[in-house]
Amino acid sequence: AAAERGVAIISGGARGCDAVAHEAALAAGAPTVAFLGGGCNQLYPAENAGLFQRIVAAGGAVVSEHEWDFPPQPHTFRARNRLIAGLSRATLIVEAGLPSGTFSTADEALLAGREVWVVPGAITSAASKGANRLLYQGALPIVDDEAFADALFSTFGCLKEQRAEAADDRGKASQPYRGEEALLAALQAEPLGMEALRQLAEDHAPAGDTFTWLMIWLAEAQRDGLIAQYPDGRYGPHPALRTAV
Repeated sequence: AAAERGVAIISGGARGCDAVAHEAALAAGAPTVAFLGGGCNQLYPAENAGLFQRIVAAGGAVVSEHEWDFPPQPHTFRARNRLIAGLSRATLIVEAGLPSGTFSTADEALLAGREVWVVPGAITSAASKGANRLLYQGALPIVDDEAFADALFSTFGCLKEQRAEAADDRGKASQPYRGEEALLAALQAEPLGMEALRQLAEDHAPAGDTFTWLMIWLAEAQRDGLIAQYPDGRYGPHPALRTAV
């Protein structure tokens, strides 16, 4: 979903989720970067050599902080996770145990001031203990495709340009709406989650694709410093606009 919207996919080239992410990026024609735990001629896992070659051939990159011929070692994979997190605007955690290299990547992302998105897992699953702990600590839950699309729009502005063009076709893109005033007034009164905002958009937005209109307005209002998205995912007044009493 991210690759289809032109977002570069950054991962570690490992078996499983990493390889699937790179393959999806290649299939969608999006750039992708693989960070290795050893030198760039010391491919690990070796069976992904063909994948690494296709990443480079497609205009992506296979990268390492180590010199040529440096052998991959257990500790170097955890160390390279800081590079994956640092180069990314957001890190998506699909599964993470406690402890795990994936959980350490999330830690590095938080230290770097990046966003952390997490797919929840069963509380009885050892492979999801780290992921669920991150949710408990305030990471953004990705519960379905729609939630992921919301996160992509909020962080990368995906779809904004083409939707704005569609609005222009209706001759309404640059006109102010009473719906904008209603949304702003509601958010100034109290923080609201996406469900409540969608209902407001349904009630006050112009005819057409109300969800896209809402997402564009949220992005522009954040850009203009009118509102902010809080760690729990809700939107509300920008902290700079609050007055102490």
